[in-house]
Amino acid sequence: MDDPVTQDLQMIMDAVPYPVLYLQADGTVRFGNKAFRRANRLPPGWADGKSVTEVMSPGEQDNSRDAFAECVLQGRRVIRENETAVPGMPVRFCRYVYEPVRDADGTVQGACVTVVDLTDLKQAEVALRSSHQELERSNADLEQFAYVASHDLKAPLRAMEVLVGWLAEDLVGYREGDVQENLGLLQARTARLNRLLDDLLAYSRVGRRVGEFCEVDVGELIGDVWSLSAPPPGFRIETAGELPTFATFRAPLEQVLRNLIGNAVKHHPGPEGRVTVSAEDKGDHYLFSVADDGEGIPDEYRDRVYQMFQTLKPRDDIEGSGMGLAIVSRIIAWQGGRVWHEQAPGGRGTVFKFEWKVKDQPSAEAITATTGSRAA
Repeated sequence: MDDPVTQDLQMIMDAVPYPVLYLQADGTVRFGNKAFRRANRLPPGWADGKSVTEVMSPGEQDNSRDAFAECVLQGRRVIRENETAVPGMPVRFCRYVYEPVRDADGTVQGACVTVVDLTDLKQAEVALRSSHQELERSNADLEQFAYVASHDLKAPLRAMEVLVGWLAEDLVGYREGDVQENLGLLQARTARLNRLLDDLLAYSRVGRRVGEFCEVDVGELIGDVWSLSAPPPGFRIETAGELPTFATFRAPLEQVLRNLIGNAVKHHPGPEGRVTVSAEDKGDHYLFSVADDGEGIPDEYRDRVYQMFQTLKPRDDIEGSGMGLAIVSRIIAWQGGRVWHEQAPGGRGTVFKFEWKVKDQPSAEAITATTGSRAA
């Protein structure tokens, strides 16, 4: 390699961190770079001018023969991924890229072969696949637990509710001691457990039971949510600007709005309040805002409110399972958006904001994969 141009090319190729081999059209080695020599335990210059059969292991020869011929004869790039073994070394999984080398007239003179070791990537893929399968198994177990909790535990719970009701009827007018107060507490605790089981099941079903994909008039949806929530007489709901109509899964969006609007009313400190809903078109998503004029959320609860079983006040003061915002957060994450909250303008109240992606009609296969085959 006395040619200065060839020497410069060799220097450049030696700087490439993965093996590169230049094969002439007759199958002889023009030269290989430092990474190639190191991978094959060859001294400098040893491979130059030799047949490919002298510098490659039998396995590599088998993998490269057809690809090299296709590259040289058809004059196009060829990519192969194969296991390869160098004697005395562990088996590696590599990607071979054969790029035709042409002269000034366009005639193919040989092929430049680049070898990229994918072994670590393949091992990581196997580990990731195994972790994914384990996660799916774990999720299936959790879903089964939620199913059992929601259905099997509700049977004795209903029996308790009936018994408490009978006791309350039998003890009407009985005022001695704390009987009436204790009965009220027992009824409240039973109702709370009932609500918690329902919310656990709803949390486990996020992304599985999504309902119908259809055109949703958000203004009409909010009206339905407000009516069904049966707010106290002193509360009202308002909309700021025009609310959109777009195609989406109605049920998850309805559940998010129902939880946010319901929280705004439930946690309001006074007998009168206002909830304001707006939506802004951002192209690939809508940015929804649900604002209230309540007492706000302390900074120390900024992240905790989206976790399971978290409430701002003792459950005896505000009835709730502490699951509402956890369900909201999980639905929005499943849908591909994010949720957060800010202090309302003027310093009183909270504005919850969330992104809701605009998506095309999913295929039947995609819906089946999303919802799962078993309905709890």
